[in-house]
Amino acid sequence: MSATQPSAQSYVQLAERRTRAGDTKGAIDALEMAVRLQPNHPAAHYNLALACLTAGLAERAAAGFRRAIALKPDFAHAFSGMGFALEQLGKGWDAIAAFRRATTLAPKLADANEHLAQLLQARGMREEAAQAYKRAASAAPRETSGRLNQARALMAEERNDEAETCLRRALALDPKSATANWQLGNLLDKIGRFDEAQALHRRAIQLDPALIPAYHNLFKSVKATEADRPMLEQMRQLTERGGGVTTEQRMQLLFAVAKGLQDLAEYGPAIHIFDEANRLRRQLNPFDRDDMARAFDWMIETFTPDFLARHAGIGAADDRPILILGMPRSGTTLVEQIVSSHSLVAAGGELVFWAAEAAPLATPAITERLTAEAGRIAGAYRVLLDRIAPGAQYVTDKNPYNYVWIGLIHLIFPRARIIHCRRHPLDTCISIYTTLFGAQTDFAGDRSDLVFYYRQYLRLMAHWRAVLPAGTILDLQYEDLIADPEPASRALIAFCGLDWDPACLHPEANRRTVHTASIWQARQPIYRSSVERWRRYEPWLGELRELLPDPA
Repeated sequence: MSATQPSAQSYVQLAERRTRAGDTKGAIDALEMAVRLQPNHPAAHYNLALACLTAGLAERAAAGFRRAIALKPDFAHAFSGMGFALEQLGKGWDAIAAFRRATTLAPKLADANEHLAQLLQARGMREEAAQAYKRAASAAPRETSGRLNQARALMAEERNDEAETCLRRALALDPKSATANWQLGNLLDKIGRFDEAQALHRRAIQLDPALIPAYHNLFKSVKATEADRPMLEQMRQLTERGGGVTTEQRMQLLFAVAKGLQDLAEYGPAIHIFDEANRLRRQLNPFDRDDMARAFDWMIETFTPDFLARHAGIGAADDRPILILGMPRSGTTLVEQIVSSHSLVAAGGELVFWAAEAAPLATPAITERLTAEAGRIAGAYRVLLDRIAPGAQYVTDKNPYNYVWIGLIHLIFPRARIIHCRRHPLDTCISIYTTLFGAQTDFAGDRSDLVFYYRQYLRLMAHWRAVLPAGTILDLQYEDLIADPEPASRALIAFCGLDWDPACLHPEANRRTVHTASIWQARQPIYRSSVERWRRYEPWLGELRELLPDPA
């Protein structure tokens, strides 16, 4: 290198000056020059990747972090950066793997632990999420961020009273923390204290107008009024910002804006914004129809009457599980509220157990593996139910997608009650299309994908009814439950083998924590306004019309 040729370090310093001046592109150009001069230096690739990540160039950032890791396999911060890039790209499970590696290499890496916990919690993996939040908290125990992560850990463990105390202490010490206000509001939402939560979300937005989750939580748990129009416009403007708003945050805002317009009965503008939000949902999490069809073909071809008969003796003699399943938005939360209002039933919520345990068995060697693994799986599920509700006679598992694994669940727990929730197909699909779920739902963002998925679901449910003993599955129609709650609820409780409990007629009084998208609905008396909701969007149904029942 000549005496006049700039060094790699001089380009790094130039990038720092350009960053301070707000010239992100200029900073990236300077860091690219640093990389050319030091192509085998992991820090050079890391710095460039970090600048790309800040600029919203997630693909370029991921490539840079990969190069830094290839040069330095124990580079914890590069794994963390990779996690953030993958999260922005909508690759949640890959991001989890990257954050796990980062926190293994550097256990007190606070941001990596916090985002790992958020991703895990969104997928129902609350126990591991709690541990990650605790590690994040330990990195800054006397700071607001540490106190908030401690509260999140307590929330993940359902220790809500302690979490509230922790959050109120954090607010007392730092009253202008927008995140602390929002986080306390989030907790109060989950336990049904909506008026208090609403005030906290609005305070959080006032303190930090760019705190996007606060907008989403606000409109998820209250009905928008005319007074909210300025805030809806403020949110719309936020979606049009360039840098600083990720694709996922933009999607979150759009769903909140559309929900607000829906509350105001402006269904045309609402559906167009829902369409915009769903384009981003598809971008972040595309749906593979062929993959789903192959998986269901395998299930139907494998779980034949002969297969079920040959494996009938492997099950556990335990009648505690009550499985509540079906399509998302089919009434599963309401049914769990009703059943868990019974004095002998505890609510388990949306457990991810069966998908995690069953997927590895879905191979040509299922007979050998099932015989070897059935006892371990049954034992692990029992431990999980014990941990959720020690001493409870029955525990619900309300993961809608457990419908995929009904055959396996029946083999391992033949005495388990299985409640299949059904709702009008268009009400189900419109509700899915207009709802942002905690974990990405890959089929939800396109009308034709929804039609395809719904038909595959019907196909698999028809198979389970055909091959399982009569009475194994109770089909519960949402509209019947809404129209006349008492006889439907009595039949539901009788199917569970329980004596009638009058508390089951007042599910809104059930004070359990609700983690699903139905936070607000779960706290209301049974209402009928969701029946035939699809008619509000009739001009814009598109391919969903294919699911309308024949007029005959």
